Amino acid sequence: MPLIHDVERLVERLIAMPRESEWLEFKTSQFNKETIGKYVSAISNSAILHGQDCGYLIFGVEDDTHAIVGTSVRLAHEKVGNDTFLFWLHNRLFPRVLVEHRSCFFGDKRVEVLAISHGYQEPVKFNNIGYIRVDTSLQPLGHSHREREVWQATNRFTFEQTVARTHLSAAEIENAFYLRTLVGNLKGAESSPNSIFDYLVMSDLIRDNNQGAYDVLNLFVVSAARDLRTWPGLERKGVRVIEYAGKSKLDAKSDAPGTKGYAVTFEALLNYVMERVPHREEMQHGKRVTVYDMPQVAVREILANAIIHQDFTAKGDGPVVEIFPDRLKVTNSGEPLISTDRFIDAPSRSRNDKFRGLMHQLGFCEERGSGIDRAVSAIERAILPPPLFQAVEGTTVTTLYGPRPFATMTTEERIRACYQHACLMFESGDRMSNSTLRARLGLGDRQASSVTAVINDTKDAGLIRPVGEDQANRNARYIPAWA
Repeated sequence: MPLIHDVERLVERLIAMPRESEWLEFKTSQFNKETIGKYVSAISNSAILHGQDCGYLIFGVEDDTHAIVGTSVRLAHEKVGNDTFLFWLHNRLFPRVLVEHRSCFFGDKRVEVLAISHGYQEPVKFNNIGYIRVDTSLQPLGHSHREREVWQATNRFTFEQTVARTHLSAAEIENAFYLRTLVGNLKGAESSPNSIFDYLVMSDLIRDNNQGAYDVLNLFVVSAARDLRTWPGLERKGVRVIEYAGKSKLDAKSDAPGTKGYAVTFEALLNYVMERVPHREEMQHGKRVTVYDMPQVAVREILANAIIHQDFTAKGDGPVVEIFPDRLKVTNSGEPLISTDRFIDAPSRSRNDKFRGLMHQLGFCEERGSGIDRAVSAIERAILPPPLFQAVEGTTVTTLYGPRPFATMTTEERIRACYQHACLMFESGDRMSNSTLRARLGLGDRQASSVTAVINDTKDAGLIRPVGEDQANRNARYIPAWA
């Protein structure tokens, strides 16, 4: 996508800055191919270090006064051997970055502009040497204390920070996004003294491109787009919800692809899913209430986790919710960053930290990593079979189950229920016992021996261990094997 849309306005904006910066260099008419190559490397590396999408090298402007004096340099016409200068330059940069050339006139004074994008994964080198600007000084990157900072900056760059579309006007952004719905729900936005677009820039959802318009970042698109189908690469990332008539996938009752940004449609999506989860109405305390086969809080947490922790860079669909009469399955791209056995206790990790932070601001998730704990706790209170967490061929799959008695649960399910219960008890500062597991499974005192068998099977599987090896069976307490 182009870096320059309105070259005259860009030059006017840049010369209005109080001074040169490490990502902006003004020159008059000195052309030296080696020096320009070094500056391109330095400006690219300085741009990412200062959070800029690109930097600029401008000929025809005095660096002290920022006066437009014109230049005799003609970058498009310069030759190096049989090659054009720009082709020669491009082949000496690694990794390859976009270097865009434009020229313009202010009266009879010609100005030449190079816009230079920053690198990904590693610093940009010219002729195998990286460079950096330190104030106005050009230095080899290897001789600067900033080398590590540039490496860290390039490695931090994420999908969320990638520009999805450039040079959109305020009106175009209003038309393409539910921005007022989003900003209206963000904590602190209502008290911001800045305009709504200043707030979006401050929140790293859009960027002022210095040309009278804005560049839109992927984070904003997946959060608040009116129609994801209009954004190349993201057109299939909406949440797809499929409802089946039976327990297999042979007969689908409905198949609804999501088209809106997650942050502005999450509550509506959750309601849509819950309407299709098997449910019934009961009278409770004189009021008719809807009782779902699966707790809404569990569905909410699993759905939010799938959306937030998906791998946006993976090809194909976004999260998929499949609803069967006896279970609900949620699949998202990207294998989990932690073992599925440690979902309950391990600190939260995410591929999409900025997106997670935004969803937290909106109240759709917490950043404490407690979502799975809350879901499993709700499932235990409802005395349901334990959820199943799986890593399957580049995806994460979570399955929630409807009501089923202990007698029909498989040995694997009983072991999983015991292990998850031990994890929850340990995380709350308590210890699992036969009696706590009986309550979790909805069993009475007479079935203590059946629960003892489950505990023994879980110990044999290496998932739990007794607190003390010599403890009496009647008072035995158990903790996860990793504790």
